[in-house]
Formats: sequence, C-alpha cells, structure tokens
Amino acid sequence: MKVHEENTGRSMASRLKHRFVYALISFGGRPLAYLFLYPLVFVYCLHKSVRNKSRAYIMRRFTPTTKWKFFKHTFHLNLTFARTLVDRAALGILGSTQFISSPQARKTCEDLIQQGKGLLLLTAHVGCWQSAVNCMQFLNKPMHILYYRNPKDNDKTVAEHSGKKAPFTLINPAGPLGGVPEMMSALQQGEIVCAMADRVFGNPQNAVEVSFLGGTVHVPYSFYRLAAATGAPIVVAFFPWKGRGKLASWVLDPIYVKDEGPQKQHYQPYAQQFIDGLTQFCIKYPYQFFNYFDWWNDYDTTNN
Repeated sequence: MKVHEENTGRSMASRLKHRFVYALISFGGRPLAYLFLYPLVFVYCLHKSVRNKSRAYIMRRFTPTTKWKFFKHTFHLNLTFARTLVDRAALGILGSTQFISSPQARKTCEDLIQQGKGLLLLTAHVGCWQSAVNCMQFLNKPMHILYYRNPKDNDKTVAEHSGKKAPFTLINPAGPLGGVPEMMSALQQGEIVCAMADRVFGNPQNAVEVSFLGGTVHVPYSFYRLAAATGAPIVVAFFPWKGRGKLASWVLDPIYVKDEGPQKQHYQPYAQQFIDGLTQFCIKYPYQFFNYFDWWNDYDTTNN
C-alpha cells in the first residue's frame, strides 16, 4: 500500500521545539505553555506554506474579504489546534483533564455495546480527538484504534508521556488488507473500533463523494461496509475543545447500516450522514477543524 508521508501526520515543529513545550508544561502547567503558543503560532502563520495548509477550509467556512481577515482566521485556527496538542501532552505529563460527556451519551454507547455486536466509533480530525481516545475507559470494553503513525511525527503520545500502557491497541491501516481483518475480529468479539472517517487511506478508489461546505469531498466507505457485514452499530462522535484542560463529547444518533452488497454507491448515504454531522460541528466550532490540506481538490492518500 502506498503511503504519502507528507500528508499523514508529519510534524511541522522539530523534536527540540516539542521538548521545549513539554518542559513548559512540566514546570508551569498549561498556563505557561499556552502563553508561549501566542508568539509561536504567530510566527508560524507568517509562513505562506503554513497559511496554505488551511486556506481551502478558511475560504469556504469564513469567506474572508481581506488578507488581514484571512490571517486572523488562520491564527485562531492554528492557535486552537496548538492548545489541543498542549492539552494532550498535559494529559500524559500532568495526568489530568476534564472530559465532559452527558449521561445520555454514555448510556447510548453502553446500551449499544450490550448488544454484543461491537461498536464502530467514527470521528474526524476535529477538536480533541487525540485526548478523547485516552478518556473512554468508562465503556469497559477493549478499544482498538485504526491509526497510522508517520515516522516524521515528533509529538509524543499520552502513553509515552505518562509511561503507562495506552488504554487501547493500534491497528495499522498500512498493514495487510488495511487492517480490515483486525477490525472485523474486534467487532465480532463485541469490542470497540475507533476510526477517523474523514480521510482516505490507501487506494483513492475506496472513497465516495459527499457534499461538505458547498463543495464535494471524498471519504472512505469501507467503515459502513464493515458495519453492514458485522452488524455493528455506528456511533459518530466529535470531541470539541472547551477550554484549558477541558474537552466534551458531541454524540450523534446511532447509525445502523443495511448490508446491500459490495457496491460502494449503496453506502454513500451513510457517509453523507457522517459529513452532515461534521458540518454542524464546524458551524458551532469553526476553529476546530484540523484537516490541513485542500480536501475539495485533493483526496489522494491522506490520514492522521
């Protein structure tokens, strides 16, 4: 399987800069690290290459009329992303965060798991997804995350910071058959599989067209085909950043996928349902969309 590393979780900052931020968190907590982010993000946003990474989304979401307005949106977007990364590191270094989830959302997930067919949890590169997957032990089921880690990713995971075992196992989408056998096995054992459903990994033909923010983007359909084959219910969930050390859950109604064979066009409506939820998230949290490429014109191999 061909993997384009430049679009798959490659860190913009050097390993030294990451370590400096980690030191700030260790000595001064989140407040000191947040303070450092203002000049850091401002300098990064001065680079055209950085501004171009989020240009497509900003132009569609905000339609700025001047270069200054475009720059302000870029700065706020990147500052929010940087804060989510600080919070993820702080979760491992300091061992604390506040995960706000409604009793109803928790009960929905618990009831679905009790059905014994597993749970397919779909999310996107928005909000605090990186921290959220470390805060779901209350579901009391093994969790598996479909995740490709770029060798050029300089950021440490929560487990690497804490020195403790991660509360989930990783499934490599660059492995044989894209991790499908591992995901199917986990679901058949009644366990949880979490995946990012907003980017195409592997063959671009494994994608369907959906409408997002006035244009057409491509997303994988394999998750919906997997749900149909195993009978596993789908829960779409996003995790907005709510302030210093706080994240919340945004859980949509469960999706049950009817098995209509292998033809991908049968699963396009489910993919559109996922994107409709993502659209509503971006309306409420406009500075928490972190797909740093032109999604509307480029759907080659991209993930995490």
